[in-house]
Amino acid sequence: MFPFELLSSEASAANLRQQVRWREGLQCPHYRSESVIKHGSYREYQRYLCKDCDRTFNDKTGTIFAHAKIGLDKLLFAFYSFLRFNTSIRQLDAELDVSYRSLHRRVEQFARTLDVPAISLVGPSEIDEFYVSAGKKGRERDRESRSRGLSKLGQGTYEGVQATGVHTR
Repeated sequence: MFPFELLSSEASAANLRQQVRWREGLQCPHYRSESVIKHGSYREYQRYLCKDCDRTFNDKTGTIFAHAKIGLDKLLFAFYSFLRFNTSIRQLDAELDVSYRSLHRRVEQFARTLDVPAISLVGPSEIDEFYVSAGKKGRERDRESRSRGLSKLGQGTYEGVQATGVHTR
């Protein structure tokens, strides 16, 4: 069971992020130096100063959470729901009250950072797509068909779902 109380506020999510990021010791993300001191705070995030390069950073610097306008608690909840419950980004943007575009960009960026192995197809391969009809296409309807260019058979789908298959011979 996931401890959702850790995502109850931005401060608790920032505390979780700090514990996870610096579990092996605090170091400068720019210079990789361990001679770092606390240097104030910005909102819920602790700021640090590297004594070697004189640059400041916080817990989000150099991560996918840097420069995010969406709160860390909302992002962590979105990533968890997207991966664990296969929640759509449209549903998440309605629940979290953030824009679809921003959330989609962050989820895409998160997925790229996961070390997912690429599929390698060796030798001759085949790919095919087909549509599973979910509507009343080609059957009698209660009303006239909408004029969308899909009124003739074989010209697309009304409410079909596309499925794609790939295999190596």
